[in-house]
Amino acid sequence: MKFGNLVIAGIVTGSIYAVFAVCVAVWYRVSNILNLAVGDFAMVGALGVDYLFRVENWPLPLAIAGTLAAIALFGYAYDRVVLSLAQDRRRHEGIVVTFFFTFALSFFIEGIAQILFGTNVHAAPALWPGNSLTLGSGLNIERAGILVLGCAVLSGGMFALYIRYTLSGKAMEASGENALGARIVGIDTRQYRRIIFVITALLAGIFGIVESPITGYTYISGATISLTGFIAAAYGGFRNPGRALVAGLVIGVLEALLGGYVSPEYGDTVMYAILAALVLARPRALGFESAVSN
Repeated sequence: MKFGNLVIAGIVTGSIYAVFAVCVAVWYRVSNILNLAVGDFAMVGALGVDYLFRVENWPLPLAIAGTLAAIALFGYAYDRVVLSLAQDRRRHEGIVVTFFFTFALSFFIEGIAQILFGTNVHAAPALWPGNSLTLGSGLNIERAGILVLGCAVLSGGMFALYIRYTLSGKAMEASGENALGARIVGIDTRQYRRIIFVITALLAGIFGIVESPITGYTYISGATISLTGFIAAAYGGFRNPGRALVAGLVIGVLEALLGGYVSPEYGDTVMYAILAALVLARPRALGFESAVSN
């Protein structure tokens, strides 16, 4: 039963990695910018709902709606004021400059969150309260874990299908492949970038609300989540949400098995060594060469 429970725990953890990997991959595909603030939007979602519900005594649905509205408005305003300046007017300065703007955004959100929410660990109320579910033969899974897995599969699958089978998805893809060419044929690349930035911020916020009862959040939790999403997205070549989803799940299961059978202390070290070896051995198959060339 140990193996089964480790796999279940790994799938839940991998689902957390997968959602943020999908957010990173989708926005990179449309903008060619790596969003290192995506985890901070999840942190704001979790801590914002907790604050409004626990401290301000708002009803839970209203607390969720208010927090998500604030995230959407902030994401929209940030794109209009900052990212439009970084990418639309200064595209010749390259990815390093625009990469800095989401890196700086992460620090900005953390600073505001520390002032508003403090430094203690908090979590949004569980959306599906109750004891863990027993799947039979001693296998257990938390109710929040099922919601987390559902969010991961839905977000990754819907983005992958949207890009592959819809006309607007093809237009979004063209915006990242060749922004100038896309604008020449009438595609509003700025609008697609803005829409996807707001959608991924909202998705991260929703996921933070759903997932926080499992792990809890502090004002600095976002950076770690963003880094893990970055790693998983790298295995999708930074541009493939479907592969990013699978990579996140695999990394989560691998981490759980190594922690359970090798060492809780050195499991992460062994895992990253294995991941690095895979990159060196099969970079093209894993999408790294295409990510660098793009």
